[in-house]
Amino acid sequence: MSTLVRFVDCLISKAVLGCILLVEMAGAPVHARDIRQDSIGVKHLMDSCYMFINTDYDRSEEYALKAIGLAESSGFTRGLIAADNLYVNVLISQGRYQKSFEVASESVELSRKWGNEKYLAKSYTIKGMTGIFLGHFQMAANNLLDAAVIIDKIGTKLEIQQSMNMLSIIFTELKDKDKALEYALKANKLGAVNKHPGTNLMTLMQLARARALNNELALSEKIFAQLLSTAKQLKDSLNITYTYIYSAELAIQQEKYHKALDLYTKAYRDAVKTSFPDFLIYANGGLARTHYALKHFNIASRYLEQGVYHARRTGSENMLRELLLLGAEIKEGEGDLKAALLFRKEFEELNARLLNLDLQQNVHRLEAVFQNSVKEREIVHQKLLIANNQLKISQKDNYIAVAVFLAAILAITALLIWLWYGQKHKMAEKEREVQLLKAMMNGEEAERSRLARDLHDGVGGLLSATKMHLSVLQNDAVFPEMHQRFDHTVSMLDSASHEIRMIAHNLAPDLLMKLGLHKALSAYFLRLQSPNFKIDYLKIGDIPRMESNFELLVYRIVQELVNNVIKHSGSDHALIQLSYREEVLSVTVEDDGVGLKEDSEEGLGLSNLRSRIAAGNGYMEIESSRDNGTTVFVEFDVKQYLLQQVNVPLPDKISI
Repeated sequence: MSTLVRFVDCLISKAVLGCILLVEMAGAPVHARDIRQDSIGVKHLMDSCYMFINTDYDRSEEYALKAIGLAESSGFTRGLIAADNLYVNVLISQGRYQKSFEVASESVELSRKWGNEKYLAKSYTIKGMTGIFLGHFQMAANNLLDAAVIIDKIGTKLEIQQSMNMLSIIFTELKDKDKALEYALKANKLGAVNKHPGTNLMTLMQLARARALNNELALSEKIFAQLLSTAKQLKDSLNITYTYIYSAELAIQQEKYHKALDLYTKAYRDAVKTSFPDFLIYANGGLARTHYALKHFNIASRYLEQGVYHARRTGSENMLRELLLLGAEIKEGEGDLKAALLFRKEFEELNARLLNLDLQQNVHRLEAVFQNSVKEREIVHQKLLIANNQLKISQKDNYIAVAVFLAAILAITALLIWLWYGQKHKMAEKEREVQLLKAMMNGEEAERSRLARDLHDGVGGLLSATKMHLSVLQNDAVFPEMHQRFDHTVSMLDSASHEIRMIAHNLAPDLLMKLGLHKALSAYFLRLQSPNFKIDYLKIGDIPRMESNFELLVYRIVQELVNNVIKHSGSDHALIQLSYREEVLSVTVEDDGVGLKEDSEEGLGLSNLRSRIAAGNGYMEIESSRDNGTTVFVEFDVKQYLLQQVNVPLPDKISI
């Protein structure tokens, strides 16, 4: 399978990530500031992922998923494709080959929809690579060939060399010795120019494998020796392990089984140390094959079991297919024919399925070629029809253009008139609703004022006269035994007079007209204070004087909100905030009560309250959840209600 993970590192290096994410940041317009910030955030997350990709798989995956989430939420397509491709590398390192294939497929679809050939080529390549790990070689070949077509057209020499390496890999796996060597030689020729150490190591690896496939065993052995020496000089542990594995395959081909055993053992030690799934599959499978060749069936069986386990876990179906066939041969050597039959049966089923997948891929590719040829013929036919009809159409174009233009003008004019009348009608309806609501509120306030006067002047005066007469009788010495009863009666009259004054103040708050909204609300909240209910009132900013009708509207709205807290919240505490800033007046009423029921419909009281707020050019928001209290926020644009300010000193204390 060669150094595929190393190749992904070549594709997704930090420099490439920076280029992908920041290529258009220089000179970006001011309105793109948020996108630039998102792109920098995605790049930092991907850098963090890259830092841990070979040391801490869980942290690496965490950063990759965060990068994908940020790119997706910000609509950053380039970053999303790059993050997806990096996540594929993480998944391969974890041995999650099927998941890596799914993510790579999403990356291909994103790149295809975006229409950027450079990104599409990268996504095709990475999807083809996941197909190699899964053992779906025909699908892998299709994607790598699609990538090669694009890269050959727009890629750099280094990218073309990497593409040739990948094609050599897939044709080696497909046992096509001529094409495997052809592409390896092309990559080697480009490597002499590019001089890129990592890519050239991969080229040497594929050249050695292609020579072995073509039975040039001595030359292949020589190249592997050169490759191992170079990898050790570069301290490239990944390529060192792969060189052990493929050199061991060559030794088996040469029937040098003890040499193969030594090389596979070294690869096995590295595999256990790194826990890289691909190493574990190849090392265990190679040791099983070598011990089988040496007729060490029991030892071969133990290594086979481990190799099958790792192949199943990662979904590497081609390796599993080879190991199942080897398992049948090992069990036959042990004389366990029943177990051999089970291995053989599973091998046949998997082999048939993989062959069917390859057949489907061939059919799909042929169908795509056919569809493209059909589309090309249709395009040529359409062009011919267009050319034949253009002469006829050109004579009528002027008339049609004028007619269409006039029709469009008439249609647009009619639409504008209809929209204008519709908007005017809606505005008139809205104005009528507002005027009706204002008239209703004015009527209510007039009635409140009349009731307040009647209570204060009528009932209040009557209670005061009654108290005066009782006081005279109380001081009369004729009835000394009644003094205590008179005291109690006078006390009750005082309470009644106080309640009447409170009701009169609430119905017609004189302080509102004299001192303004802040002082009136302060007095109102002071009257509501009791041992069982506490109000914290906070004023932010200097509250200006506004039209009396508007101040009264706000006062009534606050009264209604506070009454709702007292009646329905079950709370013994409320926080009220009155704020003014830049011609915006806001009121916040908050409690820690039972809250509103989820999905409950808004009642008539709240609906009426919204209408009154809308009439004052304001809006209301409610935040509430069960057992977590309720917060009501009301905001008004008061520019039209402001009065010219006159510096009149207001009293610090308010009598109630």
